[in-house]
Amino acid sequence: MIKSKIFRFIVVLAAILQAVCADAQVLSQAQKKLLTEGFDKHIKTVSAISAENIDMISVYRYQLEKAEQFAEENERYSADKDIYAKLFELKNLVEQNKEVVDFLAPRASRMYYSKAVSLLSNGKTNEAYTCLHKAVAVKPDNIMAHYELCKISLDSGQIVQTTDRLTAIINGMNPTAEQEQMCKNLLSYTYDKNLLESMSFIKQGKYAYAYDILKELDTWCAKDNFNICKQGIVKKNIEICQKGIYDNHIDITQKAISKGELKVAGDFVKNTYDYFQRNKEGISDTASFEQIVRTVVDGYIKQAKSMTEAKNSEAKTDLLLKAKELSQMIGGEYESGVLQQIALLNGSINITDPVLDSIEQTAQNNGYSIDYKEYIVDTMTVAEEAVEQIEKEYIPSSQNEHPSQSVAVSVNKTKTIDKAVDDKFFETRQFMQVNNYEKALEVLEKANRLAKMEGDKQAVEQMYQRAIREITAKRMSRAEYAIFQGDVKQADSLVALTDDLLEAYGMKQDTAVVRIMNSYLRAIDNKVCQKKQEEINVIVYDILDCIRKNDFYSAEIHINKAMQIKGNNECRLDKSRIRSLKRQIEEPLQYVRQKETTEDLLAQGDTNKYFVEYAKLEHFYYTHKLSEMSVNHTPLRQIIAQTGNDKLAIKITDELIKYKQYEGAVESLGALKELGYKSKYTKKAQQRIGKMMSFEQMKRQDKIEQSYRMNDKYMNDKWFKYFLKSYKKHLIKFQKIKS
Repeated sequence: MIKSKIFRFIVVLAAILQAVCADAQVLSQAQKKLLTEGFDKHIKTVSAISAENIDMISVYRYQLEKAEQFAEENERYSADKDIYAKLFELKNLVEQNKEVVDFLAPRASRMYYSKAVSLLSNGKTNEAYTCLHKAVAVKPDNIMAHYELCKISLDSGQIVQTTDRLTAIINGMNPTAEQEQMCKNLLSYTYDKNLLESMSFIKQGKYAYAYDILKELDTWCAKDNFNICKQGIVKKNIEICQKGIYDNHIDITQKAISKGELKVAGDFVKNTYDYFQRNKEGISDTASFEQIVRTVVDGYIKQAKSMTEAKNSEAKTDLLLKAKELSQMIGGEYESGVLQQIALLNGSINITDPVLDSIEQTAQNNGYSIDYKEYIVDTMTVAEEAVEQIEKEYIPSSQNEHPSQSVAVSVNKTKTIDKAVDDKFFETRQFMQVNNYEKALEVLEKANRLAKMEGDKQAVEQMYQRAIREITAKRMSRAEYAIFQGDVKQADSLVALTDDLLEAYGMKQDTAVVRIMNSYLRAIDNKVCQKKQEEINVIVYDILDCIRKNDFYSAEIHINKAMQIKGNNECRLDKSRIRSLKRQIEEPLQYVRQKETTEDLLAQGDTNKYFVEYAKLEHFYYTHKLSEMSVNHTPLRQIIAQTGNDKLAIKITDELIKYKQYEGAVESLGALKELGYKSKYTKKAQQRIGKMMSFEQMKRQDKIEQSYRMNDKYMNDKWFKYFLKSYKKHLIKFQKIKS
């Protein structure tokens, strides 16, 4: 038993000794060299840590962690005196520099700020700006660093950025009373400084400069919680700037017109229109603008009329397109008149298609703003922007639970003498909130009967107006959504129902109602216009499918259908692709019609005339390259060859020569090749046709195209060698005689 215990003790002791020996193993020279290099690398890195370089704090932390980790991993080799020395040195360096980094880290933001202040005092704003951003990056609530950034952004004219940062300091960074007052003082200074600067620009006539400053101030005023900003003064000056910029546009355009610079005037008209659309709230007079548009458009058309030479066709087209584009800014009868003038000036340039123009002009404009035109009093305001504002006032949402002009808000503000009337107002609000408009109006009728005092009657009348306005806005909003979903029937019903309500309560002339109806009717029509454009785009695909199937008649029907699609006067539908496809199918359609007429001759038994007309048809097919349109065509040669009648082929060839259908005659003669005749048997006929074809009187360009066509068709076919040789030979001879 004792021997067994002794044996186990010896085994365990041996294992321990083996493990110790393994840890204290002797390093080879190569291992020791690598380990020494590792220690040297970390010692060098850690030694480079400097308290002056605060940008490197995060890097220093990482380097120290890696050095410490390396030391721990290699501590088992400390039996080697050289390694032990390196280990000792590295550990000391890590410990010392950890103290440096731990000291710097919480003070980094303050150090960046101090450095920035020093740089600012030396006029180095850009470098200071970088340091301040580093200060707030390290410590987001460094109030003084934020404050200095505010001063820099203010000097750069960034009003909103300055005020937002100052507000954030006051509301979210727990400043001292002194710091808070300092920020409020800077807010006041920001307002005063920039308002005075904008007014100075206005006095100098530099409205655009002033406008930029005032728009920034206006943005801040909307969220100013300290009652520093006077938004009324800012808005008044914005309107002055808007009118000033607009007047400048008009003046410059008029000067350009007076100097005959219509192109410059046209560019300024576009700029003026864009500016007006964006700033119409401050511009009431548009008569001068419309007059300028008319002057420029009339000038373009006058110039186009004077361009009679073919070389000017491109410039003429450009002028007419500009005239058309500018006339859209006025619209209505004026635009229609301009389009008619452009159609008359069509001439050699294919800017319009008389047939398509006729179809389009015959079709009636349609839309809600036409059916209910009594509400349309303003076509210059962007409808979608106006609707957006109306929805803020009347339509509740998750972001806008209590619209400012809703009955719910009005009820809380309206107090009558009779409590029973007030109770009816609150009942009305409940019905309005669940969209039970009939019941809401019924309750108001009861309130009217309860109202005994004059003041109460006026309050009921005002509540009626508010209710009708809100009902109008809500129903029109639903109508707009119905159009979005493609439910035209529902939209028609809602608009008609709203109109009936306004008629019944005598509210059709109410300013607020007219504004709501004007905006929504036009916005709905804009959506309808988008749907109509989508319909046209679908028709384009239908036309392309018809062309692919060689069904050019159906393609024409689709084109005519698309041209009849019209919206209200503001609806600008892009039918350029339809017009392009119309031009594309014109020749294939002519071919199909001519082919039907030709086949009627065969049905009537007039064979000779049939082949003469078919030869003309084939000539039309090749000269207009209808093969590229994949138009189905059976070659004349194939038709004759299928009869198997060589005498008919010879007869038709003579008939075609008689009617000067030389290309057809070559193909008719080619039927003999298909019937097994050798080329030499037709030598004289080929030479005769070649000679006559070369002497055929044609325009030079047509002759060149014919020459290319004959070369392409017969150059590689030896059977027609006599024809081609004769044609080329006499063509050269004829050209010499002519010259």
